[in-house]
Amino acid sequence: MIAVAMLGVAIVVGWFIYRRSVTYDVPSGEVSGAMTSVQTAPGAPPALTYGGSSLSWVGGLPVLRISGEAHAFGAAHGRLLAPWLPAVVAAAAPSIEHTVSDDGMFGGTTHGMRLAWRWRFIDDGLVDQDRRMVAGMTRGAEASGVDVSFTDLVRTQAVLDVGAPSPRTDEAEQKSLAQSLIVLAHQAQAPARLWVGRVFAMPGLDDGGDAEIPVLTIAHPEGRIAWAGVGWPGQLGVVTGVNAQGIAVMVDPVRTSDVRPTRTARPVALLARTVLEQAKTLDEAVKLIETTPTLGAAVIVVIDGTSGTWVLVERTPSKAIIERNPKSSALGDVLTTNALSSDPENDRARRMLATQQRVDRAAKLVKNPLPDVAAMAAILRDQRGLDETARPAGHRGVIDDGRAVHTVILDPSSLELWIADPRAGGRMRAFDLRHELRGEGDRAAPSADIAADPALDPDRLPNLVAARAELRVARGALLAGDTERADEACARARARAPTLPEALELEATIAQARGDIPRARAAFEAWLDGGPDDPKGEERARALLSR
Repeated sequence: MIAVAMLGVAIVVGWFIYRRSVTYDVPSGEVSGAMTSVQTAPGAPPALTYGGSSLSWVGGLPVLRISGEAHAFGAAHGRLLAPWLPAVVAAAAPSIEHTVSDDGMFGGTTHGMRLAWRWRFIDDGLVDQDRRMVAGMTRGAEASGVDVSFTDLVRTQAVLDVGAPSPRTDEAEQKSLAQSLIVLAHQAQAPARLWVGRVFAMPGLDDGGDAEIPVLTIAHPEGRIAWAGVGWPGQLGVVTGVNAQGIAVMVDPVRTSDVRPTRTARPVALLARTVLEQAKTLDEAVKLIETTPTLGAAVIVVIDGTSGTWVLVERTPSKAIIERNPKSSALGDVLTTNALSSDPENDRARRMLATQQRVDRAAKLVKNPLPDVAAMAAILRDQRGLDETARPAGHRGVIDDGRAVHTVILDPSSLELWIADPRAGGRMRAFDLRHELRGEGDRAAPSADIAADPALDPDRLPNLVAARAELRVARGALLAGDTERADEACARARARAPTLPEALELEATIAQARGDIPRARAAFEAWLDGGPDDPKGEERARALLSR
């Protein structure tokens, strides 16, 4: 009886220690005040205002202007973007959940406990400013009637670093959550200046990145450098941004063997935001990245708009490799320096992803200086292979594969910014960051918008989004062993996008699972004819066709 009593006491004490270890401490703070709708100028569209922050729309693009200290910053974000936060958290949830498996007799029963234990150090890697922002976002959303937990929002900040792709996505096998491309081109009329082209997607999220609408954040943090970043609701870090000093930072998340959630370190996107808030020179930015341990791994490009120079930093949790004279003007989501390219996870990604096709095509197109910004837009809209062959809509090996969360062009010297508006056929909206960040001029005077490509089918993007949503349903059914339901969902996808490569590949896989080999062969042949965009799938296809 004494032994049983002692065991009971040990279990109770252990439970309390466990709960204390896995619970994230919420910083204090209050959110008060109401949102109002105001018209900032005659003829201007109405804007939502909360405190010293506001949310307005330029076409289909939300523009979030925020100022103040960390908690107020997060509260304004949560208050003004509250309606979009639940969908973003829900899309990220499977990427968090699947970092811990359900294998074993009690795998499902203990999953939640093991997940909390595995992610227990995430909040310790955030600095106080980060935690206060997340706390403010939680309270701001609650004040707008939207319930999102502090724990979920903390974990969402780290998904790009340590999250796993949803099993329902085509990225599950590749273990890739994000897909990104950075293109740097010299301007023909001003050799010292650069145009930076940027494509960022999150196809590994459970919704394929559809809930992550592009948001332009213009931030004036208290006591720090003003900056602008293109992201999505709920994101407090930066993957595409520039500050008032003309220092731009672009982040391409990658996978390496030393990345794990149990490390106490800063998420890369949050570090990038700190760089924008503190760095006045290229050297200061590089030093911050080099000396700060990161939770995840990334290809980070830092550009000095004043001099037109740029530096490549390949940052992993244990290493930082700096290349001051990069060989290529196009970079994707794999590491390329000699010191890191042989990492097992990176080497696997290089072999299994279609990244290199996109990088090689972009590098070819920017080999010579570009005459104008429209030429950079044409590159970001390119849908051809390296051999100039036109690829089917949605091909994963082309620059514009229809999966981007945001597509951006930036001139870090003049602080001119263009963002693709997904609700306007890809028309790129122009923004004047000189006025927004530096206060130059009485009012913003942006350059002309870049018109949508008239040669593109306006229904292309909606059809691709709808088709890929059906493909996620099909993959989920296939995982559950319901091949009939999977076949039906795949047929729905083919009805919206008949030549979509990943739909053809999945149709072949489903037909093979159902024992319909002739149909599988026909689908694989059609997929290969359009140009394979999945190296691992190509091996399977050719193995079947060779029999």
